[in-house]
This record gives sequence, structure tokens and C-alpha cells, in this order.
Amino acid sequence: MRRRSWMHRLIDRRDGAAAVEFAIVFPLFAMVILGGLGFGMAMLNLNALQSVVTQAARCLAIAGSDCNTAVAGCSDTNAQCYIKVLSQKQGLSGVTASQMNINTAYAVGSATFTRVQITYPMSLAGYTFSLSATAQFPNS
Repeated sequence: MRRRSWMHRLIDRRDGAAAVEFAIVFPLFAMVILGGLGFGMAMLNLNALQSVVTQAARCLAIAGSDCNTAVAGCSDTNAQCYIKVLSQKQGLSGVTASQMNINTAYAVGSATFTRVQITYPMSLAGYTFSLSATAQFPNS
């Protein structure tokens, strides 16, 4: 009976196989999970942004009293202040007037619409990108 060398015995051992497999697979798994969470946060903010522009376009098109009332402490136009308040209610903090584009006479053929567009900057894991939403509603 021949004795095996220490090198062969070391190669045949399987004691740390699970730890090595975990070390290889875990970073990939973590990237997928964190990427999914980041994508989910971006979609949540995009959905909130779309809700804000839709509500604002409708209110401005029908000349609602909510969007034409002055907001205390806001120095922008009434419409911009209304959009800021809507944004804060939806969890979108820091929306400024420079990120908004409001066109109350957007023409499509012979019809006119009120069109609201907001570009919202978002940052995830050091990467900054912009979310943009647009909505239009026919003028009454």
C-alpha cells in the first residue's frame, strides 16, 4: 500500500468548498438585489412624478382654484407653487421652478392643451440621472 503525498491529500479535501462558492456567488447576488432595489426606487419616483404632472396639467387646464391660489412662503408663480406642494406630498423633495415647463397654450391641430413637464434629478449609489414626466390636458 502506497502512501499518498501531502499534496494529493490537500487537493482532495473539500472542507472549504462551500466558503469558496459563497465568496464567488455572493457579490453577484448582492449586485442583483441592490440593482433591483435601485430600479424599484427609480420607478417609484417616476410614478410619483407622473402623478404630479397629470394632476397639475388637469388643474391648470380647467382653471381650478387649487392651482391658482397663492401659496404662503412661495415666491414663484401660483402654478409652480402648486406643483411644488404636489411634489412634496408625493415624496419628491427639492423640485424647483427651473425643472418645470408649463405651457398653457400647447397646440395640437386646432385644439389647445395645457402641458406640464418636470425633469427631476435622482442619485443612486453615486450615479446621478434625470427622471422626466410629461402630461397634457385639453383646455376647457
